[in-house]
Amino acid sequence: MIRFYVVTIFPDAVRPYMEASILGRAQESKHIAVTYHDPRENAKNKWGKVDDRPYAGGPGMVMTAEPLLRTLDKIAKSIARKKNTKTKVILFAPGGKQFTNTYAKQLVTKYTDIVLIAGRYEGIDARVKKIFKAEEVSVGPFVLTGGEVPAMLLVDACARQIPGVLGKFESLEEERTASPEMYTRPEVLEWKGKKYKVPKVLLGGNHKDIEEWRKSKLG
Repeated sequence: MIRFYVVTIFPDAVRPYMEASILGRAQESKHIAVTYHDPRENAKNKWGKVDDRPYAGGPGMVMTAEPLLRTLDKIAKSIARKKNTKTKVILFAPGGKQFTNTYAKQLVTKYTDIVLIAGRYEGIDARVKKIFKAEEVSVGPFVLTGGEVPAMLLVDACARQIPGVLGKFESLEEERTASPEMYTRPEVLEWKGKKYKVPKVLLGGNHKDIEEWRKSKLG
């Protein structure tokens, strides 16, 4: 089992996706476990405040270190009580290591426990990364409002790499020739007076021709 720990101030935004469809079944079958850890619960103020103004000025607010450190420390202690563990701490940032399927495979092969820090606002106090030796990871050349979407993306991509997670009707696209054009029933689709047919090559049963057709569509 691979255990994921999502550190976020919006756990209710993440939980529905993680508990649906393939990821939900993966948790039920004990292939993965996903838990949620809200830094606001470890803030030492009555408002649960976890952000403050950045030193030297600048736009927006920065997530403060102490609530995150307390949260990460609790996670680390819970992992330490388990046997034969290897932990990876990941912090999502636009300038981090590019996330890929290869990286997802490496994560599920090398680690038993993966901690995902979903930042908010303008970022996280840099001392959190230093203290917990977190690796910065980027899911693409763009900026999001928080790390929750990247966290869901990473868990999804990693879970697919675990044997037994994908059921009978699913498969790893990277293990076969995928095509940008896919078709299903009916063979002839009628829409607003026009007929749209499935390419004949897909109906003939010649697997060699089908593979060549799919490759040609990849460009």
